[in-house]
Amino acid sequence: MLRTAPPFLTTMLFAVLAPVFIVMATAFVTIPYSLGGHPGEVRLAGSSTTAFHPT
Repeated sequence: MLRTAPPFLTTMLFAVLAPVFIVMATAFVTIPYSLGGHPGEVRLAGSSTTAFHPT
């Protein structure tokens, strides 16, 4: 049974790119969520001192 190259390559390309897309999409959502913002964003120095504790 001979298979030509184009159907095999498209199948392999889909098999490789589909998991890569899922991993990239998950990382795009979870990394900013865990960091509290996107990496590289400028954070204000005074923003952490504005939270008051009711004691």
